[in-house]
Amino acid sequence: MTETPRTAQAPAAPGVGGNGVAGPMAPSAPARPYAPSGAAEGAAAPDAPQPRRAGRRRLVLGVLLVGVLAVGGVVGYRYWYDSTYFVNTDNAQIAGRLVQVGALAAGRVATVKYDVGQRVGKDEVVATLYAPVPVGTTTGGTPRLEFRETQDALVEVRSPVEGVVVARGGNPGDTVPAGQPLVTLVDPRQLWISANVEETQVRRLQRGQPVSVHVDVWDVDLAGRVAAITPASAATFSLLPSQNVSGNFTKSTQLVPVKIDLEQPDPRLLMGTSVEVRIRVRE
Repeated sequence: MTETPRTAQAPAAPGVGGNGVAGPMAPSAPARPYAPSGAAEGAAAPDAPQPRRAGRRRLVLGVLLVGVLAVGGVVGYRYWYDSTYFVNTDNAQIAGRLVQVGALAAGRVATVKYDVGQRVGKDEVVATLYAPVPVGTTTGGTPRLEFRETQDALVEVRSPVEGVVVARGGNPGDTVPAGQPLVTLVDPRQLWISANVEETQVRRLQRGQPVSVHVDVWDVDLAGRVAAITPASAATFSLLPSQNVSGNFTKSTQLVPVKIDLEQPDPRLLMGTSVEVRIRVRE
């Protein structure tokens, strides 16, 4: 007797027994409330809206752009104003007349009464020296000279001007030739400004133009006026003037010395120190 093959039975549905009889119902999961599909998307959105951030960024960029344009405008206007109404240079220094005081004859220095920085009055004795006196003759008939510290041989050296000692060229015991300066004086009331201006700017200068001078050493501003424009470049007075005789000439801007007189000279000014010059060429 042959057996019929058994067919595989499908798993029973929940709540139904294996024999097809309904069993006790298993507790079902609570039903979820209905929510529209847009609610889930809205819950994931950020708190701050993106358009507000973009608006703030544009505002900041706009303020920065306005600030940059304002600064550029001020700088550009300042440059145009300075180049139109003024000629500026920092290649300038304080100049003056140096007076070298020495003896008319050779001698041996006895005393030097003044040192650097001391003021000397006009016709005051600045130094004394002993002049050589003849003490005999040689076999050839040439007078023999000798220094003797006697009152008759003492020679006084007087200052022809009033000023301040800026250099001392002799000390007691030195033997100096005729004309060698023992002291060098400068009058602080007779100082001026020597400014070197580029040759392309000289045509804008005239005598009498007002000048503002900034003294670096004292950090003060002094008033002055253009006194003279040298009719030659600064290179003309150099020890080795340039001579362009070859074919490899390179053009360079020349400087022209301009003399500026101070309206009220300051006694604190130091000769040779640097200054900044601002010449007003247009009103």
